[in-house]
Amino acid sequence: MKRTASNNLESALEQAAPTRAQWSAWARREPALAGLTYEELRSELRSGDQDRQDALLRLLVRITRAEHDAFAVVAACLLPALRQRTAHYAPTLDRQDAFAVMVGALFEAVTRYHVAEQHQFVSSALLALPTRRLRRAVTEERSWKAHTCGDIETACPAPGVELSSAAMVAVAVDAGVVTAQDAQLILDTRIVGLSLRDAARRLGLRYETAKKRRRRAEVRWASWWTGDAAPTSPRRRTELLRGEAVA
Repeated sequence: MKRTASNNLESALEQAAPTRAQWSAWARREPALAGLTYEELRSELRSGDQDRQDALLRLLVRITRAEHDAFAVVAACLLPALRQRTAHYAPTLDRQDAFAVMVGALFEAVTRYHVAEQHQFVSSALLALPTRRLRRAVTEERSWKAHTCGDIETACPAPGVELSSAAMVAVAVDAGVVTAQDAQLILDTRIVGLSLRDAARRLGLRYETAKKRRRRAEVRWASWWTGDAAPTSPRRRTELLRGEAVA
């Protein structure tokens, strides 16, 4: 992915774009991309007829199966729909929390999508799981607020950590982008469904400290995932693991 300056997941996706080398490689793999630029692809996904949109999204899914970096392009192409659903279903949620829920679920939907069997309305099929997760997050937030006092941050509960969600964070840990503790914080609050206060208590952190650490870790992860962050040096990784670095 091309390097971009971003400070949150939404803006990182907005600026995500493949490099020329990546685009050329994808065009060789998928002949339907030959003669198209990335900008033209996005334009056709906005204004093309249903069959054309379905065909283009299916090929992007196939590319993502072979090269996970391409997921950023899938998410960027579906960004207008992600924004529309966030505004419609989750106006009360923190916007970045809502996007974290949606994008995590979209990754799962892309990895599970049956390209050979599902040919029509690909966008709707890919967005079904993210929309359900988002609506559930809103329901849980309302329920929590109805039974508690004070401003306690909550997250979307889920039945358990699914492999694809955990893997997204695990890869970032392996690359030295986030620490194991910060990854656990993200998984506990974004995927498992613990409140940030409870997750902080489990890790022996103050609530405000945990809140700042999670946000900084998510920003690092978003930048790394979209190609904005360079690989972490051994010294930087050691600083992260010791909690000495300031994000």
